[in-house]
Amino acid sequence: MSQTVDAVLEDEDDGVIAQPVPLSERIAGLLARLRRRAEGKKRRPAFQDTEQLFDEPEEDEEPEPEEPPEPEPEPLPEDVLRDAKRQCGRLRRGLLAGILPALALVVAAVLQELEKLPSAWLDEALLRCAVLGGGLLLTALACAAVWRRAVELLRQGQAGCELCAAIAAMTQLLCCVCGMATGSTRATPYAAAGALLILACQWGLYLEAETRRSAYHLLVLNGAVPYVVSTTETGVCRQRGTEEGFYRLMSRPDPARYWQNYAMPLVMAVAAVLSGVVCFSDGNMSDFPWVLTALTTAGAGLSIPLSGVLPMYYLSRRLGRSGCAAAGYAGARAVSRSRRLILTDDDLFPPGTVTLNGYKVFGEERARAVSYAASVAKAAGSSLTPLLERQLTAEGGFHLPVEWLNYCEEGGVEANIRGETVLMGSAYFMKKRRVALPRDMKLSTGVFLAVDGALTAVFAVKYQPSRNAEWALRTLKRFHITPVLAVRSGNVTPGLIKRKFGVDARPVYPDVSTRLALAQLAEQRGEQPYVIVCREGLMPLVESVAGSRRAVKAVRTATILGYIGAAVGVALAYYLTSIGNFALLTPIAMVVYQLLWLLPTLLLAGLVKHY
Repeated sequence: MSQTVDAVLEDEDDGVIAQPVPLSERIAGLLARLRRRAEGKKRRPAFQDTEQLFDEPEEDEEPEPEEPPEPEPEPLPEDVLRDAKRQCGRLRRGLLAGILPALALVVAAVLQELEKLPSAWLDEALLRCAVLGGGLLLTALACAAVWRRAVELLRQGQAGCELCAAIAAMTQLLCCVCGMATGSTRATPYAAAGALLILACQWGLYLEAETRRSAYHLLVLNGAVPYVVSTTETGVCRQRGTEEGFYRLMSRPDPARYWQNYAMPLVMAVAAVLSGVVCFSDGNMSDFPWVLTALTTAGAGLSIPLSGVLPMYYLSRRLGRSGCAAAGYAGARAVSRSRRLILTDDDLFPPGTVTLNGYKVFGEERARAVSYAASVAKAAGSSLTPLLERQLTAEGGFHLPVEWLNYCEEGGVEANIRGETVLMGSAYFMKKRRVALPRDMKLSTGVFLAVDGALTAVFAVKYQPSRNAEWALRTLKRFHITPVLAVRSGNVTPGLIKRKFGVDARPVYPDVSTRLALAQLAEQRGEQPYVIVCREGLMPLVESVAGSRRAVKAVRTATILGYIGAAVGVALAYYLTSIGNFALLTPIAMVVYQLLWLLPTLLLAGLVKHY
């Protein structure tokens, strides 16, 4: 026992054993540990003694958030344009080659309905099914791009209209083979409707490639992108151009393509299940190939492959004539969201529409008065700067240093030049600053200059409305888009716009600080090139916004109508096959039904280019 005590004393630094902790202190420590546990901290063991026998594990530090990976560099516009041209050529040749057998199948269906074909056509199932199957097979071989897209979607784990067209074509070929093997003349395969479905898929691929080719043709033709249409919190705005991100935006799928991954497999699965229900309930499995063909063909509408690409194709054609190109559905949708459009001085009155009809000087040298006006206009970023610069050169004046400059809410600017206070703005601004004006002075759009409270010069500025700007304002009013004036000039007001253009567009005229902030925002470089604009003026900007809004609405409406038609087709085919009414499910009836549901998509897409 004595040896154990001696060993303990040797281990201690001071040779003294610690005294036991009182019970009250132990209870207080236990309560403190419980409170720390309630606050989310780790609880220490309740049996911990006064001596710390082990170190508490350190809390793991939160890992720093990883930076998002940089996006892959986009291909060069020249390479994209070259690939799009080649793809358009291949798709066009396949489309033209597939039209001939498809047209022959449609003609055969019409003649069969009119009973203009020889009796051997209906009596000999081998002949009829062989001819129809051969025509469908020729159409499928001509449109090989459809099957390549279907295989590509399968590798990506997706489904689309091309895959459903492949399923419908295989069921129709199966129906032809069964007809040739059994010699049944009860029903005719729907080869004509299947061929039209394949052509619709091929046409959709061609329109998609042509839209991309048209956009990149404009991009390569102009070299650099002068302007882009961007979206801000205030509204849609035209900013300085950039092409970075245009390819990624254009590669995003539209709603029609997105919903094909979910709706089309569901439609095909429902068609297959209902086909089994019909055949099992009747106890006649020999009709299963024909019933399956009827339901799958009715569910794969012709409008589904075109509901997304056809409106965007017409939009690209319309915008291409105005020097614009939308970045696919993603760009059009981003532009069409906002109900406001930011307009600057150059948008409403582009260069050439604002002229200087002379000026008058009061008690000052002409060169000095023009020097004051040109210096203040340049410092303020006014749209009158080019006019005053030319007049300054003609008078032999020079620029004066502007020490400070303030924008005033009354419609003018206040500056300091060599210790003199210079006021420049409208007549209303001068009256508010108590500058005496001649009584016979009647200039509604004149620019007045005052130095130290005395009127120095009056410039007669004339604003000439352009037809393009007038059309653009009327279009904004028709589409219920509110203009937001981001103007620097005090003369450009809602009253001037209504008086000059004869259109009450009901623009928003914010305070001067907001107008200046929006004007500076319009001079910045855009973050995302939703729409590329390669021409000056207000007309291309308004066309891109109005056309994008109409195209987005057409895509959504056509997509909804296409799936409604598919659901109704499956339901009708199920009802007619379940009651055994084979007389109504003729090949020409299936073709007419598909064309009728295609008509709304064609009309909606055609309206995109008319506004």
